[in-house]
Amino acid sequence: MMIKEISIIGMGFTGSSLGLALKQYLPDVIITGIDKGSVLIRARNIGALDKGCIYEEIEQGLKDADLVIFAATIRTVEELLPKVSKAVKKNAIVTDTCNTKTEIASLAQTLFVDKASFIGGHPVIGYKRGGIEQADPLLFVNVTYVLTPVGRSNQGAVSALENVVGSIGATAIIMSPGEHDNLNCVLNHMLQLMAIAQVNTMISGLDTEKDETSVALAGERFKQFAEALLTPSYFWGEIFESNRSILEKNVDRFVEYLKKLSREVGSGEFDEKYKKAREFVRKVPVATKGFNSTLFDIYVSIEDETGAIAKLTSLIASKAFNIRDIGIVKIKEGETAVLRIAFSNQSTASKAGSFLIKNGYNCRTQYDYEEFCI
Repeated sequence: MMIKEISIIGMGFTGSSLGLALKQYLPDVIITGIDKGSVLIRARNIGALDKGCIYEEIEQGLKDADLVIFAATIRTVEELLPKVSKAVKKNAIVTDTCNTKTEIASLAQTLFVDKASFIGGHPVIGYKRGGIEQADPLLFVNVTYVLTPVGRSNQGAVSALENVVGSIGATAIIMSPGEHDNLNCVLNHMLQLMAIAQVNTMISGLDTEKDETSVALAGERFKQFAEALLTPSYFWGEIFESNRSILEKNVDRFVEYLKKLSREVGSGEFDEKYKKAREFVRKVPVATKGFNSTLFDIYVSIEDETGAIAKLTSLIASKAFNIRDIGIVKIKEGETAVLRIAFSNQSTASKAGSFLIKNGYNCRTQYDYEEFCI
């Protein structure tokens, strides 16, 4: 199936990032953005669309689309899906980018009988967001992109959507809407709910006159745990509401398990459960963007001065070592910083590390760094 025209409903950060990615990797495809007029102007200014269409004229923006992508909230998708199902071509593909799949899949199954193919979608891009001007064409590179076909989805449509997902750098995996929502609940939604509960429990037991002292004691571990709470509450409210039954079941299991575990502290059973949990976590790669993209790290110390990172990366590039990911792990302003540099395989990581050591840099492997932290 040839996809020549794509309509994106919702041109915020995710929708505009999709538009930029599609324009970069599928330059012959025509992108129509559907949103409010003021949003469309901003998306056009950054090059995320070819044509714009306001919500009031959505049928016009869908009539020629081979692929329609909802980059909108769960409730917006549910509100507009009936209108979209009537407006699209019979051989079109309709998909979404929402965080839960079962509710939308159930609605789509009643609307797309003998019509266009609806295939649920969820790019696992995390929860950090920006404005339209921060949209990134590389947002989907090396991420897992879940596809959840609904009913008897046309296999040609599934393959075509897989090709589009692959073209923007993501890795498509297929599962049922229910399987997705169960996994996403235990891997993501529960962590968010736990963070809300833990921070509020902590606040309720603090002396408000000593807030400055409490904040000073909140180390890196607390910040990483609680950082997701900076996402607006309405975003999570929709997710929790749409996945309520699965969430409540897992909350009950967790509370029961937590109480039991607290009673076992100091026993052999506690040690066994700790080891079991640690073994599972060790199976999750430290530097992974998606299930199938394990990266291999080295940690490099550099001076915290202007141009230091550029000098290091240029040196690595001079030997054609391809960096797949890079980030600052620790920094002491004006003195030193530790960078994590990731490569696609262990051989390249080892060769790059040896090369940098010969050029006077202090390097550690992933294993060395873990032991160093301990």
